[in-house]
Amino acid sequence: MKLKYFMIGLLVLTVALLGSMLASVKWEKQEVEIGFQPEVAKDSFTLAQRLLASYDVKWHKDKRLASQTNPNQLTIDPNTMLVVDEAVLANSYELDQQLVQWVADGGRLVYVLNRQRDELGIDNAIFFQELGIDVTTVDDVFEFNFVLLEEGSSNTTLTIDETTQLELELSQAFKIDSCQGVQTENQAGDTVMCDLPFGAGRVIVLPSLAPFTNYKLRHLDHGSLLVWLTQGASKVTYVPYLSYPNWLSKLWHWSWQFVVSLLLTVVFAVWHITSRIGRAYAPDVDSKTSFNQHIRAIANFYTEHGHEARLFEALKKDFNAKVETRVPNFKMLSAHKQAEIIASLTQFDKQQVETLLSSELPESREQRTDYIKRYKQLRNAL
Repeated sequence: MKLKYFMIGLLVLTVALLGSMLASVKWEKQEVEIGFQPEVAKDSFTLAQRLLASYDVKWHKDKRLASQTNPNQLTIDPNTMLVVDEAVLANSYELDQQLVQWVADGGRLVYVLNRQRDELGIDNAIFFQELGIDVTTVDDVFEFNFVLLEEGSSNTTLTIDETTQLELELSQAFKIDSCQGVQTENQAGDTVMCDLPFGAGRVIVLPSLAPFTNYKLRHLDHGSLLVWLTQGASKVTYVPYLSYPNWLSKLWHWSWQFVVSLLLTVVFAVWHITSRIGRAYAPDVDSKTSFNQHIRAIANFYTEHGHEARLFEALKKDFNAKVETRVPNFKMLSAHKQAEIIASLTQFDKQQVETLLSSELPESREQRTDYIKRYKQLRNAL
């Protein structure tokens, strides 16, 4: 009973200690962002659409504008701000031509630079040449535009007026030269944004739309930049570039020497593991060697290396074993009787047989070879 009460008391004391420890802990509520809701994540510019909607500006993504362009003129509402990825101009000659007149007549265009501009030959596009700017691609810049937890750091300051400045994080992948309008420079002094008049219209050259994606719109002053760009517009029409080169094209553009070296390595590897000279042919049929030839080869080896005594002992054992099969207890007989029996079995001279059985192995190599040869003849005659 005492043990029972002791265990209960110990359990109560343990619970009390744990309760006091938990009560003394200072709890802090913290929210951790792990991603967007499905309805937001389905489009990279969902938050931008919601922000513009609060200012009564509609956002429309037009994937077919380049392919369905009117042959005569670009029919877009003048109150629309057009956002065009410059790579679209490489696939639509009509759009490339009509943008010049549409902007000159008072249209407002956000011209977005593309990392594939060199591959697509955008410098030869009609509209780009009319802009009169030069764009240099910075090849060693890698930008990751999907940061959820970190805000990022400002690298560009855009001055709107005397009292308003926007802190932005713009792409450093391009340098813009010969801008005839308002230039916006980054901290390194390179022009990354150009706002220039074009006839009665206006063109804003941006290095990318990354500041307006769901991941970066809420950081720094990117939302304010979007609102400022769309002032006076009732609708934003975004024309994306939907054709992207495959990985091999990108790899070739990055380093064609690497691609050629890789292909040559693969060809050499295939050549190395296959038949490299002439056609495949069947191997020669293995010729079988008889057992007697093996025995003869061993005997020759023993003879050449001075081991005739060992060879003779083996021959003598084989001789006695063979005689025992025909004459039981042959070893128990006298030498004279043994010679007599062998002579009768082999038709050899009795005196010659007795000499072979009683003689020792000669010292001379020639005599030794002759002696073993005659002993072997006697064995084979049994």
